[in-house]
Amino acid sequence: MKTSLIVNTACMDPLVRSNQNMYRATSYASRRTILHSGVLSWAHEEFDEVIVAGTFESGENYQNIDVEPRYRDRRDALYQREYGARHSTGDILVFCHDDHTPARGFAKTLKSRYSRKKDWDLLVPLRRHSLTKEILNNGKDSGYMGGHCLVMKRWLWAEVPWVLVDTEWWDTSMTRLWQEAGGKLLWVDDLEHLDLEALETET
Repeated sequence: MKTSLIVNTACMDPLVRSNQNMYRATSYASRRTILHSGVLSWAHEEFDEVIVAGTFESGENYQNIDVEPRYRDRRDALYQREYGARHSTGDILVFCHDDHTPARGFAKTLKSRYSRKKDWDLLVPLRRHSLTKEILNNGKDSGYMGGHCLVMKRWLWAEVPWVLVDTEWWDTSMTRLWQEAGGKLLWVDDLEHLDLEALETET
């Protein structure tokens, strides 16, 4: 089973780099450092393939896919993930925002515990605050698949491309489409990802 990690980002877009995100602790420009140190410095050691899709820079140990901004809001993540997936070769696709990271050992656990299981098509890992280690919202309590980080079998992405919806709040819309396509959706606690930019008071 080959795993592809696809990270979407707009952190090098000159029109949004200085923007302050009301839901995050720092400006978008800081995500360049976060992405390099929090993800790209080690992810190639665990995942078979690492792709950064959006507005970023070329580098070692990952493939950079340029995706021109369309809206400069959350909808751009849909196009970034879509084009990242189109360039991927993995059987399992792990999608992650640029301010989050799979926890160390994520790919190993994914392969050892889930590669042969047929009771899932999409997994949403436990989401933790990187500093406080508090468990954060991943959509489970509301019945939607939180988009910060999720794991998808390739057939489900092929059946339900990311660009089928046009809304900033695409987590809920995509969840419905995945279910209608027959996808088996699970929230799991033995896979974790970390929110690297959460406010210290965020719960």
